[in-house]
Amino acid sequence: MMDNISPKDIEPRMYYRLLSGIIGPRPIALVSSCNDAGMINLAPFSFFNVMSIDPPILVFSPLRRLRKNTTKDTLNNVHQVAEVVINIIGLNHVEQMSIAGNDYDASINEFEKSGFTSLKSTTVQPPRVSEALASFECKVISTLALGEKGGAGNLVLCEVLTSHFKKGIIGEDFQINIEKLDLIARLGQDFYTKVNEGSLFRVKKESTEIAIGWDNLPLEIKESTFLTGNEISKLANVKSIPFDLKKMKITSDPKTYRAVKKMLMENNIKKAWELLYFEST
Repeated sequence: MMDNISPKDIEPRMYYRLLSGIIGPRPIALVSSCNDAGMINLAPFSFFNVMSIDPPILVFSPLRRLRKNTTKDTLNNVHQVAEVVINIIGLNHVEQMSIAGNDYDASINEFEKSGFTSLKSTTVQPPRVSEALASFECKVISTLALGEKGGAGNLVLCEVLTSHFKKGIIGEDFQINIEKLDLIARLGQDFYTKVNEGSLFRVKKESTEIAIGWDNLPLEIKESTFLTGNEISKLANVKSIPFDLKKMKITSDPKTYRAVKKMLMENNIKKAWELLYFEST
């Protein structure tokens, strides 16, 4: 059973709790901007993501304030100076980022309030954050208001002009060393989550291979009481079954299934298939 809740049935701030609580974890953009008088603003936004690679487009959405139905300083700034820096912050600086999220007056420089160090950008007017894992200097190519009521979003489309990465986080072939970052993400209420080696896991998939899918699995695997949905999906995420099933019989030995589960956890899918079946005589 599921609870059916329509947005029109409850207050927007209540529906915000539902959306922000269930849609996550969300990456966080720490956005620096300025107005035409040169006043600097720094604010975090978790309604944020990358939307295009060529051209490289990042999008974040400053919501209209729910209680007062006013626009935030960042949005006001980009209408005056169509440039921002989108900074990515790690666990070590999450409390500073929280301070920058306070609803200070437009005349207040959140760099000074939060203790972040500003660095002169190379292509845009707003400064970047020295402590960031990465900073993306962007021109704002478009803004789209999604409504006029409190809680309405305003999509800010930003094209990356240049980027800066902390020394040591880029590995071979331009791969980011995820294990070294301590990335953070936003959840509902006052909750965040962190990415570290203990919380990382892999879902192996070669981009050049097309998986056989659940529909091509034998019935005895799809209806297995020994395997979870994720484990069955790993067996389905191969380009072909490694042997002719017509000559094989599936195991019913719980000990063997424990070994299969271990192989699946280690992403040794071929070995898991080999343990599952034996030649029928």
